[in-house]
Amino acid sequence: QASSSARISHPCYPRGYQENVTVAQLYDSPCVRAPSSASPALVLTVTGTGDPAACGTAVQGLFNLSCGGQRPCGFNGVYQPPVRGRFFAFSGFYHTLHFLNLTGGQSLSSVNATIGQICTSRWEQLQELFPRASRTQLRDACTASSYSLTLLLKGYKFNHTTWPNIHFVRQVANTDVGWALGYMLNLTNMIPSEPPAAVTGLPSCSWIAATVLLAIMLILTFCLLTATCCHRSSSSYEHL
Repeated sequence: QASSSARISHPCYPRGYQENVTVAQLYDSPCVRAPSSASPALVLTVTGTGDPAACGTAVQGLFNLSCGGQRPCGFNGVYQPPVRGRFFAFSGFYHTLHFLNLTGGQSLSSVNATIGQICTSRWEQLQELFPRASRTQLRDACTASSYSLTLLLKGYKFNHTTWPNIHFVRQVANTDVGWALGYMLNLTNMIPSEPPAAVTGLPSCSWIAATVLLAIMLILTFCLLTATCCHRSSSSYEHL
């Protein structure tokens, strides 16, 4: 929430983290529309509060998770059958949880506990735990984790029973996979299938007629070449 002193409390940023950003930087994204009253040069001081509950609530506010009379549903009230079978989570899901070492088949309780610990840690503690991580990666660890869990638990409706069916992987069949590949495969599946074109053969009488015609043409060609050669030989003899 912002105040007249241009300070913003961010529940998904770790406690002790602080940075200054301008309004222009805040809305410098094609996905975010700046209000008409925004002052681009205004400097905002963003301070992390490390509140996982408030962070989860803020992330859930990005989605329409209400079902109304359509149950069960995922997003925007659209019907979604219960999850069943094995699932592979890659790309952003994999990298987010791999950073926290949570891609080894941990239970949902363990995942929640680890993410909760990350979200409540102070900025200095995170820097000590992950000395090689970038500043941006550490700052956004809680946000990205909460976002992934919201999609999986609130959107796709995974729970403690179905969570073990999710496999967080980077590659499938030794090939890196991402949203672009999945998008193309999905579009490919939308192409309507067409029955194979029937191959129609010529009747036997047509084959016979074509063969006879070809033979006649070859004979005529041979006769023409023979006559031409004989004429040339006769002309040469008379000249001598």
